[in-house]
Amino acid sequence: MCWHCGLRSQVAEKSHAFSLDVPERFERDMGYNESEFHRILPAAIGEFQHQTDDNHITITHPEHNGQLLITVSALPDRVLGAFRIQRIDVQFSFRNMDDEARSKFMRRFDRRYQRGGG
Repeated sequence: MCWHCGLRSQVAEKSHAFSLDVPERFERDMGYNESEFHRILPAAIGEFQHQTDDNHITITHPEHNGQLLITVSALPDRVLGAFRIQRIDVQFSFRNMDDEARSKFMRRFDRRYQRGGG
C-alpha cells in the first residue's frame, strides 16, 4: 500500500517515487526508545556515513555533499490502559539535499522504522 495516497498497488508506489514532500526541517514522535532507535539506524541509512555524538547524529550523503542532522530525545511514555509505549522525539534537519534526495532517503528510513501490527 502506498502510505502517501492510501492506494493498494505497485503503480501507486511507483507514481510517488520522488513526489514525497519532505521539508528541510521537521520532527516526529516515534514509538521507540533511544537504544532501539540507534540499533535500527544503520539499516535505515544504508550506505550513508554517520557519526553519533550522544543523541545527535550527523548523516552525510555520499553523492550530494549534503547532510542530515538528527536529534533524538526521550518523551514520556504513552499509556493506553495497561500498555505503556516508550516514545522519542526525533528532529530532522537536512542541509544541501534537494527534494529528490530527501524523499529517497526518507522512504528508506520510514521502511526500516515501520512497525507491523494487526
